[in-house]
Parts: sequence; C-alpha cells; structure tokens
Amino acid sequence: MSAEPLVYTEIETVRRPVVPAPSPDVAVERLRAHREAEWDRYVKIAPGGTFFHQLGWRWLVERTFGHRAHYLTALRDGRIAGVLPLFELKSLLFGHALVSIPFAIGGGIAADDEVASRALLQHAKELARELKVDYLELRSETPVDDPELLTKDLYVTFRADLDLGEEGLLKRMERKRRQMMSYVAKAPFEHRVAGLEELPLFYRMFCESMRHHGTPVYPKLFLHQILDRHPGHTNLFFVYHEGKPVAAVLNLLFRDVVMPFYAGADRTERPRGVDDYLYLAIMRWGRENGFRTFDFGRSKRETGAYKFKARWGMDEVPLGYQYYLVKADRLPNVSPANPKYQRAIRIWQKLPLPLTRLIGPSIVKRVP
Repeated sequence: MSAEPLVYTEIETVRRPVVPAPSPDVAVERLRAHREAEWDRYVKIAPGGTFFHQLGWRWLVERTFGHRAHYLTALRDGRIAGVLPLFELKSLLFGHALVSIPFAIGGGIAADDEVASRALLQHAKELARELKVDYLELRSETPVDDPELLTKDLYVTFRADLDLGEEGLLKRMERKRRQMMSYVAKAPFEHRVAGLEELPLFYRMFCESMRHHGTPVYPKLFLHQILDRHPGHTNLFFVYHEGKPVAAVLNLLFRDVVMPFYAGADRTERPRGVDDYLYLAIMRWGRENGFRTFDFGRSKRETGAYKFKARWGMDEVPLGYQYYLVKADRLPNVSPANPKYQRAIRIWQKLPLPLTRLIGPSIVKRVP
C-alpha cells in the first residue's frame, strides 16, 4: 500500500433524497471499554470484517499518528450487531475527513444485517455533519445501497483459492507467467519467514521501494506496532538470491486469508523472477499453513501493479469505496498519475534515502 497524492474529481451537485430512519430495535453508541473484547470477537466472524477492523489498528493509528478515533457500535438485545471504526483526519493539504479506515485498504461497516448497517451509516453521517468534515469515506469492499453515497470505481484486489493447489493455480495463469514459474523453480532462490526481530532489515528494503515509487515512507514505529500488536497474525517473508536478501513482504493473516500488505526490495539487486518467486512462495506457505485464500492487496486499475497481478489468473474483486460529501462539493480522488504531482514524485525519487526516512513520516501521517 502506498500513500498517494490527493486530487479532486469534478462531479455534479448531488441532491440528497430523504433516507428512511433505521429500525428502533438497534441502538448506536460509541465503543465503551467494557465492550472492547466483544468488538474484537465480533469482527473476527462478522460479514465485512477485516484485519483493519480489529482494535489493534485503532491503537496503531492513535499511537503512531495521533488521529482521533470514533468507534461506533450497533447494539441489539444487549450485544453487538454491527461496528463502524472511524478516524478524524485534518490536513491543510488534504482537508478534513472522517475515514474508515486510514492507512488501510479495508474498512467501512461490518454488520449482521441491513438494519444494523443502516443505523451505523446514519450515525456516521450525523457525526460527519457535526464535525463539519469535508467528507466521510467508507473503504468497504461491497458498496452500501444508499442514494446519498458516491461510489468510486478505482481500486480492485485479486484473490486466489489456495484449495485449488499449485497445479490448479498454474493452469489459470497466462502462458508466459507459467514459463516464469518454471524458471524461478530452478533459480537460486530461497525464502525465510521471520518476525519482529528482522524489522530493521525489512524496513531498509521497504524505504528503498517507497522512494523508488516516489512515495513518502511510513515511520518505523508503525510497522513495529503492526508486528508487535498482532503476534501470530503477521509475519515478515524474505526472499534470498544466492544467499543475499533481495525482497520481502509484511503479510497480514486474518481468518483464512494471507495478504501481502507492505513490500520492500533491494533496488540494487533485482534478479530475474524475484517477484514471481516471492508471491508463489507466499501462496505455498499459506496453503501449507492452513490458509485458503491469497489476497494480492489493493491496486489501481490499469497501473503497473494491476497489470502484474492480473497475469496470475486470479479473481478480480472490485473495492467499492464510498463517500458522503458534507462540506466538499467534489469527490476526493487519490491518484499519483495526476500530472500536478509528477514533478514532486520525480524529486522524491532522487532524494537521499536517509532524508526520505527523516521527512517521509511527517508527510504520510496526513494522507489517509
């Protein structure tokens, strides 16, 4: 995932229709301390729940970036029937927003049914108006059916069913991709799974990759806390070529899904097929360790990352991010392809690596 420049796309003024009030059998309130354990139990099984809905992510964002959390619960008969984690972000450059969930590729409402979902959405809209934000953003995979929400068709992910086995996965790939898999099987690659103890090595490669893409890097503390707060549900996956580390990924493990979230590489050593070996090895590891789905993570349509992932023959899944405009009259759109930002990206790519590590975190904390 990368922090990308924010631009705006013109849209026509939207006349907001009257939306029916949610059923009175659901009450919405802020998350209370005595329900925190119940929250985490709920998101592990709830429809729409993701790794990022867990309370560990709230702790990460508050501790690392200082953004204010507004965690909403829908209660029915004394138990949680839905959740909506929100963060308030303020920036002179990117505006004032209420986002579910920042620094993540997932978020939005996780609820038992439409009644609970609608109650949470209505409360979130009221909160957005009360806070006088520019917009409310919901990073849900499945769009909510609400006429006041604008849906952006920009991001997708790719998923593979690991139950197909390696032969089944190979059959779905393009011919050239299968040929590359035959090549990397004979190349001098090997991999190793590690944890927090290898964060210094991973962070060095991560910083190199972020600079290569012209993107401000996250603070090391953020990655440290992801690993430290989620033991057993994260790992660092390293690839070695002739004994030297050349690529790595920070994986998120949630339910039966393994997701490569952050990637890093030694940009001075790019042996042929290293990325192909890396992700094939992660899929093998996932299948061997009981995971049933490989999630390739978010990509913008028609970018280089999108085209690379599309060649693997996986199922393309649209991510239906939605927006409720409050003070804004235009839809926020994150796009590094915007010509307005190309000069800044080129300059960043040429900065000394230590400088990007020094100033990157102060920039990226303002980008949702």
